[in-house]
Amino acid sequence: MQNWARNVAFRAEEYIEIDSLTQLQKVVKKSKKVKVLATGHSFSEIADTTGTLISLKKLEPNFEIDTQNQTVRVSAGTSYTHLSRYLENNGWALPNLASLGDITIAGAIMTGTHGSGSRNKVLSDSVVGIEMILASGETLSISRKDFQTFPGFVVSFGSLGVFTKIELKVIKSFSVKQVVYENVPIQSVANNFDNIFDKAYSVSYFSNWSKNNTGQIWMKFLDNDQFPQLANNEFGGNLAKANQHPVKVNDPSTCTEQMATSGKWLYRLPHFKLDSSPASGDEVQTEYLVDRRFVQNYIKQLSEIGNEIASRVYSTEIRTMSADDLWLSGAYQRETVGFHFTWKRSADIDSFLPVIEKILGQNNGRPHWGKLFSTTKEQIIGRYPRYENFRELLGKYDPEDKFRNKFIEKYF
Repeated sequence: MQNWARNVAFRAEEYIEIDSLTQLQKVVKKSKKVKVLATGHSFSEIADTTGTLISLKKLEPNFEIDTQNQTVRVSAGTSYTHLSRYLENNGWALPNLASLGDITIAGAIMTGTHGSGSRNKVLSDSVVGIEMILASGETLSISRKDFQTFPGFVVSFGSLGVFTKIELKVIKSFSVKQVVYENVPIQSVANNFDNIFDKAYSVSYFSNWSKNNTGQIWMKFLDNDQFPQLANNEFGGNLAKANQHPVKVNDPSTCTEQMATSGKWLYRLPHFKLDSSPASGDEVQTEYLVDRRFVQNYIKQLSEIGNEIASRVYSTEIRTMSADDLWLSGAYQRETVGFHFTWKRSADIDSFLPVIEKILGQNNGRPHWGKLFSTTKEQIIGRYPRYENFRELLGKYDPEDKFRNKFIEKYF
């Protein structure tokens, strides 16, 4: 078995698709080593194990909306696509979504996955309650309001137990209009960063960093009375006259509708349609979540090696997110910018990762847990103030190292 990108071959002795919580408890209790595999969209070995690899895709979603508290409770292995459609059919929404809809809720929140928006937090921040199976096979229910160490459980890589139910904050359904500015130079993004990324509900900048090429700004505006009058020419670029793809030469039909056409949140916040695949071919990914205060310096240094980056990527993306309190979130306690790289599969990517680390690791830049990076354990320790607190949770809730794997051992 391999992950989605086929760069990780799982070493598990057995693979089990769970069809009941009772079966899950028994499997977890008897296994010496165990991990849960979601959709395999991680590019690191974060979900690998030498023991039992579990899938929860056969478990029923079992949606439960609490209208009074504005939350939804759902099976952890449910995809964001499935949940989003259910919520919309009942008049509710999630505050934000990632670029893809088919990733599972547990997989996304455990790795600190995010969307974009200067006032939006990572997807994990919507979690207010968790039900899980511990190494003993026993169940544990925790909530943000009554569990002091709750912020340590959410982004935890499945290293504390198997999440079975997730409770998320929801809001009333809303509509979005999406537009794209094309031909925007990276220097214009650096010079107008706050003006660009604070202008809309969600903003992304796509480019390949080539010194001779420009990029695209994707802006997702709330469709309300405050929808702005947009200039045809701004930020050194122009409003696109047709739908775009982040990789300019690719067919945009898989992308969500642009051209300021109003649509519900689930059909605009992701970059790609819920039932489509954005794959450009063989690819792997890297992302760093960095302190927004230093963004101009990061852009300057990446621009200096722009052609080296361009020769190795399909595309890159810059996004913003607001600070949170989750111990191992990339946005922990600071306003954050994400620098994302979709690499072409090649032999020299591993050797190029230290070049990216040298730049984006400055000022305690934090690599995305589910993607490729060269950061060392010693560097990781210095970038997460609650690192030792999380290690205490590992010792308390998995004393026999059942949920540990090569990845956890390497960094914790």
